[in-house]
Amino acid sequence: MQRQLGTNFAASLGYVASHGHNLPFPVDINQVPQNRLSANDQAFRPYPQFGSLNTSGTPPGENAISNYNSLQAVIQKRMTQGIELNFSYVWSHFLDDIDSAGWGSHSGAHYIQNSFVPSASCGNSNFDVRNAFKGNVIYQLPFGRNKMFLNNNFVLDEVLGGWQLASTIIVQSGQPFTAVMASGTNSYSLGGTNFEWFPNVIGNPKLQSRGPNHWFNEAAFAVPSPGTFGDERRNQLTGPAFSRVNLSLGKTFSITEAVHLQVRADSNNAFNHPSFALPNQNLTVCPSSGTLPSGCGGYGAIATGTSTITSLQGLGRTLQLSAHVTF
Repeated sequence: MQRQLGTNFAASLGYVASHGHNLPFPVDINQVPQNRLSANDQAFRPYPQFGSLNTSGTPPGENAISNYNSLQAVIQKRMTQGIELNFSYVWSHFLDDIDSAGWGSHSGAHYIQNSFVPSASCGNSNFDVRNAFKGNVIYQLPFGRNKMFLNNNFVLDEVLGGWQLASTIIVQSGQPFTAVMASGTNSYSLGGTNFEWFPNVIGNPKLQSRGPNHWFNEAAFAVPSPGTFGDERRNQLTGPAFSRVNLSLGKTFSITEAVHLQVRADSNNAFNHPSFALPNQNLTVCPSSGTLPSGCGGYGAIATGTSTITSLQGLGRTLQLSAHVTF
């Protein structure tokens, strides 16, 4: 739905959705049958002399799927009275069994417990950004020739007139991720390209007050019984949000009718706001005997205090001054 709000404003509201089916799914054809799972089940592989034998295909009788739904709102203003803007907001939910690519145009983390049952891996996609607000603004400062202020003074027009301020803004929800345990914790029966185990969920993983030093509640997870799959759903946790404001200030000077000089100052992440990356998602299983390390509340439990964040998304503030001559 699109509506014109006067001569220079336009707004639109739309629902966008897609559904994919019969998607290729990585299969470990040498996975231990589920009824044979145990702490030492290598002998029950179909080909016990080999480890995982991964192929790219679809298991017989079941296909991988994807499902995307979104509500998209856009408002635009054409350049009038020195202001132009374009803002959009998208609420969306993206579910799938496997991602064909990942966050930031790379493979991304994707964990599979049972490669013969794609639906067991159904969860939030690596691309599932629930809320995304993006926009850009151009503002021509109201000074100088043909402007509201100082429009009759040649010297002031040369100094203050003609400057243009521009900004791009991004504010969006964090990336989904999965808390996992080290491979071999419960069984050799693993699939996919990342050999990890899911834990059982026994509490609320979300902390009331979370931060870079402790992002989620590790005590909400427990080690599954030997030879069983964990019941955690893939990508049920969410990392830190991302925000970025870029600014640019520039002016074009006319040296002659055909020669122009443009000077600009550009700043990426102008307010030097830190956007944190994903926390450590690898759970540490406490030893079954001996001295318990820090963070271990009992033998065989999940250690707490390990979900720290040690890196950022993107760089800190950068500044650039430039001049361009066109003729």
